[in-house]
Amino acid sequence: MTDELWQKIKIQINTYELFNYDGMEKLFNNKSLFQLISKWKLHLIIISVVSIAVGVFISSPIVITPKYKSTAIVYPTNISEYSKESTTEQMYQIFMSTDIKFKMLNAFQLDKHYKLSKNDPLFVTYFLDEFNDNVSISKTEFESVQITIYDKDPKIACAMVDSMIAFYNYKVAELYKRKQKEMIEIMSKAMSEKRKEIDSIESKLTEIRTKYGILNVTAQSVEATKGMIQGNKQATELYKNLEQYAGTYKEMDSLSWHFRKEYINYKWQYENSLREYNKTITYAQVVQYPFPADKKSYPVRWAIVALT
Repeated sequence: MTDELWQKIKIQINTYELFNYDGMEKLFNNKSLFQLISKWKLHLIIISVVSIAVGVFISSPIVITPKYKSTAIVYPTNISEYSKESTTEQMYQIFMSTDIKFKMLNAFQLDKHYKLSKNDPLFVTYFLDEFNDNVSISKTEFESVQITIYDKDPKIACAMVDSMIAFYNYKVAELYKRKQKEMIEIMSKAMSEKRKEIDSIESKLTEIRTKYGILNVTAQSVEATKGMIQGNKQATELYKNLEQYAGTYKEMDSLSWHFRKEYINYKWQYENSLREYNKTITYAQVVQYPFPADKKSYPVRWAIVALT
């Protein structure tokens, strides 16, 4: 290797070492960093103060209306499962129904409370968006349902949670009453039709009893046979009547008992449905009642200040 080539290699090595050590060390030198901060400290202080002031202003009631949170936790009760849905899932679905949302709209005049106009063609859309932003319904890991409502008035937030539970109870009762009413009407009609069949059969049986003297086919057959053998005219006449109408009588008597059993079954279902229809019970077991909050939950001021 020539001296000239060796000199070139040494120059390249020295340049590489200078770049990787001296250059990088100088770039990240703490002294240089502190000097930089010291140079711009006034600007940094001003920027920090302005950022904090902006964050405080943005999170103030002037810009963002503070909201208070009210929460309740409820369990479903006195309801049965439908299909593969659990009772908790049923409760969740009912709480999420637009029927309850519109009941809340009317009860609390939420159009005025949310500053919406019912004359607006998109009123329903705006209302549901606003309602869904302020009302949260969620299923907990313990198979209960949590209702959380935010509002600028803590008392209204609490009252809205209470009303949600009340409207839920009313809605479930309405669904059950609708079902029981259908059963009442069906059983009432069935009882009426069966009553007509019983009356028709009983009318024919009464005619046979009064006209032909047949009351008990088995017992009268024995006695009529004995009387006929002894030459008793009345017994002989009864025997002839039994020969002619005993089969019809037994058939009608059997039908009469069968119709009565069906009627009793219909009546039992009718009375049970009527009892269910008239009873007043709750369908939500409240384990955590709502209360008016004494501290706002929204916005989170420290988070806004930190982000700004």
